[in-house]
Amino acid sequence: MKFIQPSVEFLNIRIDEPITTATDLILAAVCFYAFYRINQQENTGRVKGYFKYYFLTLGMGALFGGLFGHAFLYTLSPPWKLVSWIFTLASVAIIGFALSELSRPLIGSAISRTVARINLVIMFFALFYTMWTLAFSAVKYYTIFGMVVVVGFLSFVVFQKTRDRGAIVLIFGIAVGLLSAMVFSYEWGLGPWFNHNDISHVILSFSALSLYKGAVLILEAPVNLL
Repeated sequence: MKFIQPSVEFLNIRIDEPITTATDLILAAVCFYAFYRINQQENTGRVKGYFKYYFLTLGMGALFGGLFGHAFLYTLSPPWKLVSWIFTLASVAIIGFALSELSRPLIGSAISRTVARINLVIMFFALFYTMWTLAFSAVKYYTIFGMVVVVGFLSFVVFQKTRDRGAIVLIFGIAVGLLSAMVFSYEWGLGPWFNHNDISHVILSFSALSLYKGAVLILEAPVNLL
């Protein structure tokens, strides 16, 4: 059942979907914290760069999603939702690059480059469709594809060949994210003040924490695994 969240006023400012906005901002805060902490890592390789910019772009997507897509959309036009969605698409592509780079010594440079290029092409198709239709569906399906097929599969390969704990933690984070996608798709909510958007954002925050922990474990692994 889809629950419609009432608006509230704060300091004479109308805020639509206030809990949805707040949970989006919580997700953004988790991502920005992950970006900051990963940026402090001594490792300076490409994998670190991809991981930290994954969290930065995902955090920007959540931030603008809360502000432009929910709280103040009534003052804007629908295309403003694209700001959040474009950042989200970029974040999925970036973490795909991280796993392609991480797995390159294990699967070979040619396969790694091919996976990265396919991921990028599909992302651009999703971006074009999203901008053309202003529909969220392509963002959702590309996110599932990128996180499960690309990141999930390559994480499994890394774990199978190296037994790196970080890879299995990434897989766990992806599984938690899939639960969020189910909640959102089937609109499972507890009521107007904690609807499917709110629940999915909370679950995504836990997913982001797990992905952050996995990234840190990978970056702290012996250099020959990176």
